[in-house]
Amino acid sequence: MQSNAVMENSTSSFIPRLPLEEGDPAVDGRMFRRCLGQYGTGIAIITTEANGRRAAVTVNSFASVSLEPPLVLWSIAHTSRSRELFSSSGCFAVNILSSKQMDVSRHFSSKLEDKFADAVWASGDFGSPLLDGCLAHFECETYSLVDGGDHTIIIGLVKRASRFEGEPLLFSQGQYSIADSHPAASPTPEASGTKPDTTAEGTIVSQIFEAHHLLSTKFEEHRSAEGLHLSIARIIACMYDRPGLKIDQLAVATHLGQRDTEDAISELLERGLLFASGGGYSLTEAGRHLRVAIQKRWIAFQQAQIAGIPEADLRATIRTLSKLIDQNTIAE
Repeated sequence: MQSNAVMENSTSSFIPRLPLEEGDPAVDGRMFRRCLGQYGTGIAIITTEANGRRAAVTVNSFASVSLEPPLVLWSIAHTSRSRELFSSSGCFAVNILSSKQMDVSRHFSSKLEDKFADAVWASGDFGSPLLDGCLAHFECETYSLVDGGDHTIIIGLVKRASRFEGEPLLFSQGQYSIADSHPAASPTPEASGTKPDTTAEGTIVSQIFEAHHLLSTKFEEHRSAEGLHLSIARIIACMYDRPGLKIDQLAVATHLGQRDTEDAISELLERGLLFASGGGYSLTEAGRHLRVAIQKRWIAFQQAQIAGIPEADLRATIRTLSKLIDQNTIAE
């Protein structure tokens, strides 16, 4: 336990940071969601089947409750079309997505009438669909339903659990991400008795992810200066190049979830930066001016970041990244 002297010293040296935004969640629900988005989570698809009907929803509300008995929970909105079936079916399965299943997450987040038609799955031992390629499955018997505001909290008794090799798909700050060991939490190669992998194939992909994270975090200051956050900036950039897109198309093009896309659209409409047009949306003149302003900041940011790097190194990096992009681009 800290002594009073240490605690007083810590308090006197503490300098509070100014928040990017703050307010009453009851008044500003979208601000509340963005604050919640600071807590990174895994992604799960909950499935059920009863009386010939199947349902699936993508959630990040999954959590463990108890080991004895083995209980888990998740929540579903009262407005969800699947709520009635999940509440009455008596069973469900939790499918934990792997880092290779971002497209599966988007597919089951869509408004398709039959989400199982184009999915690879099999019925589990307790009747609920199990999706192929997941990190883990939890087959559950419904244990209890709890009212939670505008959601129903569903607690399940786990009857069977299984896990597979792979890395988790994560969702944080309005975007998909993957897990990586924190440098401060990982033993040094010398301490672990292993030599660091200095080959190109051992370092380049992890360094690409690290560079992307660091640069995106640093550029956040420029987005904030223009009154933007990440999901808004992505929607504006996409709309500038491709006006008239619908919400479902924007969710795919920006790699944002359906709900985050809908929130961003609502905010842009309120701010007069967007207008509805023929079933889709386009930027207003103010929205286009804002896109130009953030683009100028982006160009200056890029120039500052690569200043001093030899031209030959830049060209080699561009060639490598172009090859990686080409070999991982799925033809439409």
